[in-house]
Amino acid sequence: MTAQTIHTLKQTIVVLLLLSGAFSANAQLKYGFKTGLNFSRINGPSELNDAGEALEKWDNVIGFHIGMTFAYKFTDNFGVRGEALFSKHGGKYTFDDPKGGGGQSFRNFVHSTGTVYTTGKSRYLINVNNSYIDIPVMAFGRLGHFEFSGGAYMGILVQTSGEGSLRYTGTTALGNDVYIYPDKSMTELNFNLNYSYRKDDPGAGAAKTDGEAPINVRVDGFVSPTPKTLGAYYDYPEGARQLYKGLDFGLIGGVSYYISSALYLGARLQYGLADITNQAGDLTKARLDANKQLIFRDDKDQNFVTQVFVGFGF
Repeated sequence: MTAQTIHTLKQTIVVLLLLSGAFSANAQLKYGFKTGLNFSRINGPSELNDAGEALEKWDNVIGFHIGMTFAYKFTDNFGVRGEALFSKHGGKYTFDDPKGGGGQSFRNFVHSTGTVYTTGKSRYLINVNNSYIDIPVMAFGRLGHFEFSGGAYMGILVQTSGEGSLRYTGTTALGNDVYIYPDKSMTELNFNLNYSYRKDDPGAGAAKTDGEAPINVRVDGFVSPTPKTLGAYYDYPEGARQLYKGLDFGLIGGVSYYISSALYLGARLQYGLADITNQAGDLTKARLDANKQLIFRDDKDQNFVTQVFVGFGF
């Protein structure tokens, strides 16, 4: 946990204590627990091909949340609620050319005496799983059996990983096909992706598969031994930062229906306002710059989560 994250957490605790000290003498403290499902994705601008078409897409993945709730009631119908939840976010990421043709992407292959730059078609499929400790603080109001709530949340990232696959077909600057040596007909390269965004090293395969035999890729007159399973930062230079930041924050709101005085069902939206990715860790997949150097993206990627849940208050 970074110093900035600790400082922000301390500020949140102080605010909650000040709010509790301002409550009237007849305010009622209640606590409980809740659990439910998350339908989450990451929203952000897509890389574009030369025709201006989107190459990237995020779809929802299903996760869960579970934790404690704390509520101060000013009256029978109005109060403030805080929660501490373990919550799994993320999204299903796809990078692919929409036309399914030659594609627009690149890969660099390192061999014993240098590097060969290739262009071609990539198809990435990655399930990103980010686990947070979410701390929402909301005002709520009751209307009959319904309770409406709205406020803000802070999320502290505790674990981040991704799993998926990569298919690549390409050619070198000399016009030669990239293929798996020694069979020239095997021009589609298939890699497993096993990402640990906080632990993987630049230029390395996945840490859990150190003993796995590499794929021998033929590029022009050279053979490049390439890991079968790639780590999160295999294509990155030394010194690149981790992709996902440790802190998220945003707005939250929803509605609950009380089946009884204690048992309720609910749904709500969690809209992230923070950019959850580091520019120095957000690498383009479509192209290099004019000097064949890597490009890191200065864009904004945000969490978006829909939750359904059941809870019980005491």
